[in-house]
Amino acid sequence: MRLTKLELQGFKSFADTTYLAFEPGVTAIVGPNGCGKSNVSDAVRWVLGEQRARLLRGPKMEEVIFQGSSARRSVNVAEVSLHFDNSEGALPIAFKEVVITRRLSRSGESDYLLNRAPCRLRDIHDLLRGTGLGGDSGVVIEAKAIDALLSDRPDDRRELFEEAAGVGLYRDRRRSTERRLEETTLDLSRIDDLIGEVQSQVRSLARQRKRAERHAELMSRRFSVELTLASREMHAWHEELQTLEVRVAELRDLVPTADADVSEHEVRRDVAHSARAAAEAQRAELARLAGAQRESAQRLRGEIAVAEERQRNALMRRQRAEEEQREGEALGERVHADRERAVAERARLDDDVREAAEELGRRAGAEEGARRAVAELRTTVGTFTY
Repeated sequence: MRLTKLELQGFKSFADTTYLAFEPGVTAIVGPNGCGKSNVSDAVRWVLGEQRARLLRGPKMEEVIFQGSSARRSVNVAEVSLHFDNSEGALPIAFKEVVITRRLSRSGESDYLLNRAPCRLRDIHDLLRGTGLGGDSGVVIEAKAIDALLSDRPDDRRELFEEAAGVGLYRDRRRSTERRLEETTLDLSRIDDLIGEVQSQVRSLARQRKRAERHAELMSRRFSVELTLASREMHAWHEELQTLEVRVAELRDLVPTADADVSEHEVRRDVAHSARAAAEAQRAELARLAGAQRESAQRLRGEIAVAEERQRNALMRRQRAEEEQREGEALGERVHADRERAVAERARLDDDVREAAEELGRRAGAEEGARRAVAELRTTVGTFTY
């Protein structure tokens, strides 16, 4: 297996499509600083699946896309392809030439292609495993990788030596196997939980099955009982049907007599209809007369009610007059009695007046004598005073 060509388009400083052919032997890329020599190694590392932007000398992965310059506009897609000669069959794929392509757009979409067919990064890693290629292999050696190779730390040197010796393949397989074992352990624990849950469901289903069997048995018994009842009902219906057939035969024998009775009754019905029509006419006339009589009676009732009202009013006035008469007679009697009492009282008062006058005369005489006595007494007193 040998690298034959590197194809770049829109990757870092390679805005246009650029082809780098690697002939047999040693291929060297020379040039001044800043011309893009390191971009070639970055392109190889990137197309082999490098996911760390800092190892590609950028803050983020979108920096590998050509950013534009004063003379060129920026592009939206970066694409790098590696062409390998697989005529010896070093790669486990049935192609003499293997092309590995990686494409990245500014929207963040990243695609991997193997011989122009879409694939996964895992597929590319599995294809290149054990060949010394890969994102973590020593295919691209930087200054820091040389420092790690010459470092006193055995761990740093061991990683490079293991990758160069192809041990990394088995280490990755071991890690993958350990992850699968962990996943299998988790799956087993989940399966145990599922088995416990399923067993509980099985027990519940067993109880339900017994209930269903009991239900089926009861339904079969119910069906047999219903069949027995239906057979008995059918036998009763047959007996009733025979009785009805006998009754139908008897009724058929009675049909001629019934027809004659029907004809006779129809004649009677017609006569009755005629009589009913005459009766209806007579009824209408009687209803008219009854209406007139009702109107006359209503009118008489009204007059009677008015006369009764007038009679009641007259009776009430008569009763009031009689009461007033009785009250007048009683008042006259009381006035007569009062007059007699007043006359008697007047005679008594006249006697009292005469007696009072006589008494007043006597008192006046006594008073006159007293005044005279007083005057004489005063005169006597005055005489004694002087």
